[in-house]
Amino acid sequence: MPGEMLTACKFYFEADGITDKFIKEISGLGIENTPAQEVHGSSRQGKIFRQATPTVVKFTNITIKVIATDDTDLYKWYQKCNEDMGDPRQWQQNRKGASVVAYDQQGTEKARWVIKSCYPCKYTGPTLTASGGDMANETIELVHEGIKREM
Repeated sequence: MPGEMLTACKFYFEADGITDKFIKEISGLGIENTPAQEVHGSSRQGKIFRQATPTVVKFTNITIKVIATDDTDLYKWYQKCNEDMGDPRQWQQNRKGASVVAYDQQGTEKARWVIKSCYPCKYTGPTLTASGGDMANETIELVHEGIKREM
C-alpha cells in the first residue's frame, strides 16, 4: 500500500543559520540529465548507429518566496555572495547546506530534500501596491551543487 499522500501546503525551508522564515512558496527542486540522442555513425550496409547516452546532470535553480519582515538575513546572504562593489564576492565561503521538508497532517516530517552547497544568485524585493491587500514577498533564487531526497 502506498504511503500517506503529502499536501503541498505543509513544508519548510532552512539553510545553515537561516531559519524562522514564513515560506510562501518553493519551486525548482529539479534534477535533469538530458541524454545525447544523436546518430553516432553509420556502419556496413549503411546501418545507422544511435544510442541514448547519459550526459552531465543539470540542476535547476530553486526559487524561494518568503513573507517579507524586518529580518534582512536573506538579503544580507545574497549581498555577501554577489556584491561586486568594494569587497570581493564571498560566494564560496557563504555556500550553505539547506533542506526542504514536507510534513503530514500531524506535523511529522515525511519527506526531505537536501540541497548541497547553495547560495543565492538572485534577489527580488516585494511589489508594493497601495490598493493591495496581499502580504509583501521577497524572493531568492538559489544555485546549488545537487539535490537528494532523503525520505
